Amino acid sequence: MNASSNVYQLQGMMPSNLLILHDQYEDTGLNLPELTIYDNGMIRSCSKAAVELLGYSFDKLRWRHISTFLPQLSDIAIIKGGQIDPNLRFLSHIGYHFDVIDMQGAHIACALFFNEIERSGKHYLRVIFRPVQPQYSVL
Repeated sequence: MNASSNVYQLQGMMPSNLLILHDQYEDTGLNLPELTIYDNGMIRSCSKAAVELLGYSFDKLRWRHISTFLPQLSDIAIIKGGQIDPNLRFLSHIGYHFDVIDMQGAHIACALFFNEIERSGKHYLRVIFRPVQPQYSVL
């Protein structure tokens, strides 16, 4: 066993478990603003950072459709043929700025990253938010 694998074992997490054990995701120190959604776009779970970014409690976020916060996704089938919509994946890849609307109605420009995950044989989509700072915005 090498030294790098010992670090993960000390934290009780192996790299392959980081996505599988989503319930413990926040406890790994990777507190990213992220939502885990079902294929139909309904929110399954979220991180503490997502709760802070969107201004909603976990109970208020769960079972809402992602288009509640991302109106640009209301007319898009997020999953096509069991995979992320190719256009959505492309926009994510190039760092397109999506308009995220928080509970107070404030607009937050965010790059979004979409990752397909499986847990207990079920397919989910993880959406990771990266708020865009004004000094990095393209004019």
